[in-house]
Amino acid sequence: MRVLVTGATGFTGGHLARYLAARGHDVRALVRDVARADDLARAGIELVRGDLRDPSTFAPATTGVDVVYHIAALYRQAAISNAPYRDINATAVDRIVEAAARGGAKRVVHCSTVGVHGHVEHPPANEDAPLRPGDIYQVTKLEGEELARRAGDRVGIEVTIARPTGIYGPGDRRLL
Repeated sequence: MRVLVTGATGFTGGHLARYLAARGHDVRALVRDVARADDLARAGIELVRGDLRDPSTFAPATTGVDVVYHIAALYRQAAISNAPYRDINATAVDRIVEAAARGGAKRVVHCSTVGVHGHVEHPPANEDAPLRPGDIYQVTKLEGEELARRAGDRVGIEVTIARPTGIYGPGDRRLL
């Protein structure tokens, strides 16, 4: 299978891209800075320079793939306004789904966050629990989910949304 992974220079996207490549999939990664992606290239991953804020860079990455794993996100950066969160975590999602459909993909897997549920009053919860995002990251991830669904319906591509909890493991430099 030919796949595109966004966010491959990050922790989760990088692990996913290397996992898929190690299992024989033809993996492509949309990266802003190719110099930060040497390890991906060594793993046999095709690097395509692009930026989520510039949809004109999406076509070389999305053309000819079967599935797009949209993992990239802006995650809790200090001292920045809300606008970059909306650009990356919401607006770019709509554009990636559209580009995936134009490029011939059959499916987009969009990575959101369990944080869209906020505080769960009566755990355990499932995906039907009330949505109460508590900060700009969670708010824009929820907006991204809504935009992904609408874009998928509009352009006729399957969209799957994952809401993982905190992700950590070998190589993590944020949580541990």
